[in-house]
Order: sequence, then C-alpha cells, then structure tokens
Amino acid sequence: MLYEQLFERNYGVFTEAEQARLRNGRVAIVGCGGIGAVTAIALARSGLGRFSLHEFDTYTPSNMNRQITCFVDTMGMNKAVVVRDTILRINPEAHIDICTQAVTPQEIDQVVLDGDVILPAADDWALSMTMLSRAKQLGKPAIMAYPVGALGRVSTFLPTSPYACECVAIPPHLSYTEMKAFMDDPNNRKILQYYQTAGGWRQEWFEQWCDGLLPHPQICTIVWITGALAAIEIIKLISGKWRPVVAPRYWHVTPEGARIAKFSFARRWLARQRWGAAMIPFLAQRPWLVRLFTRAIS
Repeated sequence: MLYEQLFERNYGVFTEAEQARLRNGRVAIVGCGGIGAVTAIALARSGLGRFSLHEFDTYTPSNMNRQITCFVDTMGMNKAVVVRDTILRINPEAHIDICTQAVTPQEIDQVVLDGDVILPAADDWALSMTMLSRAKQLGKPAIMAYPVGALGRVSTFLPTSPYACECVAIPPHLSYTEMKAFMDDPNNRKILQYYQTAGGWRQEWFEQWCDGLLPHPQICTIVWITGALAAIEIIKLISGKWRPVVAPRYWHVTPEGARIAKFSFARRWLARQRWGAAMIPFLAQRPWLVRLFTRAIS
C-alpha cells in the first residue's frame, strides 16, 4: 500500500511539502515505555518516516496500566522491539534503528545528534535531564515530556531556550553522576510537594517515594495525553506547520484542565544560586515552609 494512501487524510491539513518533511524526518527517542511509546506510535500514524529507538527494558505487569504497547502477549519482550514492530504494522516503509542496551552518559552526544529532534523519556530522569542539557549545547531541539501522577508537562527546548534543569529548579551544569545524586536525595524529593497538590499523589505514596521505596505513580490518561502533546511538538518542529510551545512556556495538563503555563524566572534564578541547594535540607524538614516556598517560585 502506498504511503499517500496510508496518510491520505493528513493531506487535508498538511501540504505535500509539510507531509514530505514528516516522511523524511527523524526522531531519536530514549525510553520506549509510557511517554516514548505513545509518542512514537502517534508520530508513526502521522507519517513520520524515520526513528531511532533506545530501550533496554522489557515489559512487566506493572507497565500494563499505561504503556500503549504492553499486552499480556508482549510480557518479557524488549520495549523498543515491540514499538518497532508496531510502527512497521502502521507504515511498512518506516526506517527504524533500535538499540536494546541502556544509553550510557558517554553515548549521550551520539544519541542527541542522531535525530532531527530528541525526546529523552528514560526512567532514569537524571539521564533525560542530562540529554536535554547536551541537546541545547549541541544545537538540537529537544522535548521535555513527563507525567507526575495526574499532572503532565510538555515543553520544547531550543538552543536559545533556558536549560531544562533550571526550569524545574535543578542546579545547571551538573554532571550525570551529580544530577542523579541530587535527584535521589530524599531531602530534595521532599520539597516536590506539587507532586501531591497538582499531581494528586497520596501522602503515604509520596513519603515512601521520597525514601526510594516506591516508584512514580502514573495513570494511563495523563501519560497518553502527555505523549500525544510531545508528538505534536515534534510534528511542529519537523513539518514547520505550527509554532511550538517553547520553554519557558509549557503545556500544563491535569484532569481539571489544560493550559499553556510558564516556568517562572524565580525557578531559573534560584537554580543558579549556590546557596539554593544548600537550603533544601532546611526546607525539607518544614513542610509548611516548603508550601510557602513552592508558591513563591511558581
């Protein structure tokens, strides 16, 4: 079946030139679980022609509640392999490269340069944030897309955008090892109270997550909406059809509404201050002060 037949309905929205850019475009996706797989499938159904997929993990029962290519008969299979096979069932002429090994910090530059757009969607959030930083430095557009319980955020980062880590109040220019240590620190996790307020996390789950005992809770609807928004941002960049939502602006999605919000300058300013990280343990022991602090930088 011809490409033009498969994506006939697209031509009512995209010009031939715009659809051709999608057909020839290439995205590099690191992490083919919740966000990565939804984005890849949405892009495949939009006619994107080339993919670079990175995922070392296999499907387990805990993935069933949200991961679009997780089924009883794909349990134990590598996620990148399943996503590749699904894309080829949609568009047999798609060109797909897969890597079933974990991306190492030393390979980040190579992966970033492999696509027209990069989507870091790894479970290793420190790796994803490091990739977003390197994309900016290497001049590549990148998408930050992540669900936090009942909250989804999506933003396009261009070389002219602020660093992604600054937008989420993480000190910039940390190495991967330093960033992972920062993110795994229980004190640094305790100040993320918006996980409960905007993200809807239960108090008991949040406390155990802070101590490293439980994973991020996620629900299917928010994951799929977030992944679809990541896909439309990639489509914008590759087709040139619409203006992307560029950082510090971002999509803010909850069960009660969706809007374009903005990461505040206060977040970015605080992230750059050496004393900012030093005050976190003090804040972490005072929840009432964390609430005031969160409102102040929002």
